[in-house]
Amino acid sequence: MNTFLAQLLTHGLAAVSAASLIESLGAPVPALPVLLLAGSLAAEYRLPAAPLVLGSALGIWVGDLVWYAFGWSQGRRVLGLLCGLSLNPDACVGRAERRFRRRPAITVAAAKFIPGFSVMVPPLAGILRMAPIRFLTIDAAASIAWSAGAVMAGVVYGRRVLPHVVRAQRAVAMLGGAAVVGFIAWKLYERRWLVRHYSVARVEVDELRGLLASKAPEILVIDLRSEQAFDRSALMIPGARRIPPGAFESHIDTLPADKEIILYCT
Repeated sequence: MNTFLAQLLTHGLAAVSAASLIESLGAPVPALPVLLLAGSLAAEYRLPAAPLVLGSALGIWVGDLVWYAFGWSQGRRVLGLLCGLSLNPDACVGRAERRFRRRPAITVAAAKFIPGFSVMVPPLAGILRMAPIRFLTIDAAASIAWSAGAVMAGVVYGRRVLPHVVRAQRAVAMLGGAAVVGFIAWKLYERRWLVRHYSVARVEVDELRGLLASKAPEILVIDLRSEQAFDRSALMIPGARRIPPGAFESHIDTLPADKEIILYCT
C-alpha cells in the first residue's frame, strides 16, 4: 500500500479531523476526498466508522466556532475578508445576509451542504447575534450529518474505487493540487481583467450635486450600499433608487436606457 493510504489507515481519525478543520477555516482544501478514502479503508479493514464521523464533525464544529467568535467580535469586515476571492464581494455578503435573516436556523443547518456557503454562515451568525447555544447546537447536528454522509459514502462505494486510487494516488494528488492552484489563479486573473475592461469614471460629490440640481437631470443614481450600511444610515441621495447589491443583476432590465446611471456604494 502506498504511503498516503498507509498513513491514513494508521492516523485516520486525526486526518479526517484536520482536513475538516482546515476546510472549515476557509482553506481551499476539500475534506470530502479524505473522508471518502477514510470510509473506504474502514470498510476494507473492518474498522468502526463512527469515530471518523465524530472526528470530522468535531473539526468542522471547532472551525465554525472560531468564525462565529470572529463574526461576533469583528463584525462585517470578516465577511468582506471571506468574500475576498469573490468577483463581487458586496453581492456575496448581501446574498448571505438576506438568506440568513429570512431563515437563520435553516440556513445554518443547510450551509454545510452548499459549497462555498458553509464558510459564510458561522461569522454571519455571530455578526447578527444568533444565540450561541442555538447556533452551536444546530451547527453540531449539521456537522454530524454532513460528516456521516461523506464517511458512509466511502464505506458503501469506496471499495469499488479504492484499488484505482491506490494505483493512481500520485496522479490524483498532482491533479488536485493543480486544480486548486489553477482555480485561485483564474479568479485573480478574472477579477483583474474585469476591473481593467469595465472600470468606469468616478463622479465627485460637487459634480453629482450639480447634475441633480439641473432642471431635467439626465441621470439616475442607484444606491448599492450593503444592507448593513443602508440600515445604519438615516440619509439617502435625493431621487436615488435603492437596489441591494446582491439583486442588481435582476434589476438591469428595469433601468432606463435614456439616462446615465451613477452607482453609489460603500
